Amino acid sequence: MRWWVAAVLSAGTLWFATPAQAAPPENQLYYTVTASYQSAPENLWEVATRFLGDANRAGEILDLNSGRVQPDGDRLAEPGRLAAGWQLLLPWDAVGAELHSGPLPASAGSSSGCARGADAPAEASWAQTLLTPSRAWAVTNGAGVKVAVLAAGVDGSAAELAGRVAAGADVVAGAGRADNGCDGAGTAMAGIVAGDDDTFGVAPGARIVPVRAGTEPRSAATGISVAVAAGARVVLLGVGADASDADVRAAISDAISRDVVVVLPAWAKGEAADGLLRVGAVGADKQPAFPYAADSIEVLAPGVSVASIGGAVSGDEYAAAYVAGTVALVRAAHPGLRAAEVTRQVLSTATDRLVSPVAAVTTALPAGVGVNAATAKPASGLGTLSRVLLWIAVALGVLLLLPFVLQRPARLASGLIARRLALRRAQRARARLTTDRDDPFWEAPVSGPGRS
Repeated sequence: MRWWVAAVLSAGTLWFATPAQAAPPENQLYYTVTASYQSAPENLWEVATRFLGDANRAGEILDLNSGRVQPDGDRLAEPGRLAAGWQLLLPWDAVGAELHSGPLPASAGSSSGCARGADAPAEASWAQTLLTPSRAWAVTNGAGVKVAVLAAGVDGSAAELAGRVAAGADVVAGAGRADNGCDGAGTAMAGIVAGDDDTFGVAPGARIVPVRAGTEPRSAATGISVAVAAGARVVLLGVGADASDADVRAAISDAISRDVVVVLPAWAKGEAADGLLRVGAVGADKQPAFPYAADSIEVLAPGVSVASIGGAVSGDEYAAAYVAGTVALVRAAHPGLRAAEVTRQVLSTATDRLVSPVAAVTTALPAGVGVNAATAKPASGLGTLSRVLLWIAVALGVLLLLPFVLQRPARLASGLIARRLALRRAQRARARLTTDRDDPFWEAPVSGPGRS
């Protein structure tokens, strides 16, 4: 499976830049590409150097413009390929006399090339009314979090997603992008996750990484790996793959181990795991759409006749999109949480198993988690026992090391004592000998005349 990932990534279809925040629509900065600059064709590195003072910020410009349809019907995909007349959105701090400020011309990015269904009826907005995710946006709107949508592609030029869809990757073809897909399901899921329409969209600040994957397990498994490599912190499996397959299961496990939350619709038949959320759909009456087995799902979300891009949609995958959007909000609000902790926060704040984006973001984290880790207290006597065992181990270690540490000082001390004792014995012996006057050896020598 890994060679597939390398092949897709080497095709240059993914851009790993830090997500940039688009300027407000009423005051956008944009630049109209010319045929050449200083006698050379223009490219993003040159544009970034000229208007941002740093060629390395070319990725931000690509992020802002990937997926948008240009006046000639083409899309920006490569930093080195620009066409005269294209309108490039630039970050808010760009400076230059050639820049324009205001809304883009009507001809720029106005056509997606995809047939679009009728707008959803008013009653389909019931999910947005029920969950009210906008109440969480005072805390965060999901900015900075990448959500991978595995489907048959996403229409990145849809107005509700403009500027927030990366080029993505086409795993099925082995090369190419996935933000030009006209499949309604992928676009609808992306709209629920990050759309900025009044009737749908949970985390409008999040960025979508579209991955075109097939229903065949190996293709889906590769798609998950590609999404993780692209920097996605949330993966939404929208293709009809069996998550109980060994390849898919291994890819999910690997993603979770890399701190990625995986969200599955109930029909994917995934196995329970920390860092994984299996989702069932409910209707406007808050009742499950299907008779889900108790151990087959962890959470419920709207998924029957809900509004999104292209009209009203129904299915577990759209319910999963609501949960993926909620996960994006939590990851943005608490960036230090691990994947398993994020899923616990989502589940612990659900009401009757129904996901609650607002509660997931605004409810304080439990003790020992995230910012409250320092206030954690042992839940049992195991913490005290661990400390006692630790001190016993330290004491034993000291006792074992003490003889080695004191060996040289002990030798020096014993030698000094032995020498002192020997000296004292010699002094006592000499005293005894010098008092014995009968011994001629100790008689004073004869000196002067008459000595023979």
